[in-house]
Amino acid sequence: MTIIYLHQYFSLPSTAGGTRSYDLAKQFQQQGHRVVFITSSAFLKGMPLSGKWTVTQVEGLELHILQQEYSNKLSFFKRILVFLQFLIAASKRVLHIKGEVVIATSTPITIAIPALVKRWWHKTPFIFEVRDVWPEVPIAMGVIKNKWIVKALNAFERMIYKRAAHIVALSDDMKASILKRTATPAEKITVIPNISEVKRFEAFDPEKKMLTDLLGFRPQRSVLYAGTIGMVNGLRYMLDLAVHTKSIDPEIKYLIIGDGMEKDALLKYAADQQLLDQNVFFLPPVPKSSLPQLYHECTVASSFVIPVPELWANSANKFFDSLAAGKPMLINYRGWQATVLEQENAGIVLAEDVSCINTEARRFTGYINNAALLSAQGLNATRLARANYALNIATQKYLEVIKMSAS
Repeated sequence: MTIIYLHQYFSLPSTAGGTRSYDLAKQFQQQGHRVVFITSSAFLKGMPLSGKWTVTQVEGLELHILQQEYSNKLSFFKRILVFLQFLIAASKRVLHIKGEVVIATSTPITIAIPALVKRWWHKTPFIFEVRDVWPEVPIAMGVIKNKWIVKALNAFERMIYKRAAHIVALSDDMKASILKRTATPAEKITVIPNISEVKRFEAFDPEKKMLTDLLGFRPQRSVLYAGTIGMVNGLRYMLDLAVHTKSIDPEIKYLIIGDGMEKDALLKYAADQQLLDQNVFFLPPVPKSSLPQLYHECTVASSFVIPVPELWANSANKFFDSLAAGKPMLINYRGWQATVLEQENAGIVLAEDVSCINTEARRFTGYINNAALLSAQGLNATRLARANYALNIATQKYLEVIKMSAS
């Protein structure tokens, strides 16, 4: 069958960004299905474009790319304008593509509108993939406050779930949130977490010294953060941790790889705290294909969020990449990821309250210097990735959902 895949921020291993949609689509293709993406140029830097829409083939995948200026440094309201531009263009585009089923993957939640248009016009069923529980998260963060807008967005969310043939949530906590806040039947939701692509993260060169090339030296102990530097990511916590560990163990280095609207403020804070280029290093985004080498060379990987409980349901790519790379994981939030790390002994969970940072810094310093523990946790991470989050597991679940939705 032909699967129409709506993903506004689709990316390839050769570009910076998550590759869940690419990885799944390649597996669908291997099972004999044709996959057509409708996306934007946001995360496809360097892709040759011609006019408003570019249609191209990448490894057998058909990409319809809307040329659209985008940066993860855009304000919330400018992002809304980008979302609106894409949903209008994609809603028109999807009507010219024949397919048996549509997958619409958020964010943003507006990605559902082209899928709804296709359903209304051509009776094509769609699967809605929930990557972030929206609008719950921006409401909890105080980004959206107007009660009428809140009511409208909540009603829109419920309508999407009602019209979707099926819903894919990326964590059990996301499913629980949907069930709690809407009247969606539990049997209509399947949890398919993000993917730990072990095969990709085995592709590193043990003789290579990428960190030495980037920094000018090889850190003895390093914490890697690779991802968006945005409001929800809470990287101020990482810098505060660096402030306190610097006086305890100055050999612990913190590497922040990525870009986003908070980067300039964090650079200033790091400079003010005399951290910048001493024990905190900011590096530009790298292609997904470069991450295996960086994860191999670091000591511990990390993921952070601001202290908003609604964010704990997230299914961070960083978490799954860390497991795939066989690296212990540092996080500063509760929820299902904290439970997994603690139960499986695959990382460390620090208190989300920054007032505890002095105590947590001492605990973390002891942790990162415990070579035997880190080695054991790395093995546990790899085992967990293979057993629970491997690509073949996610693919099989998704194919079952697709078959059920298209019938």
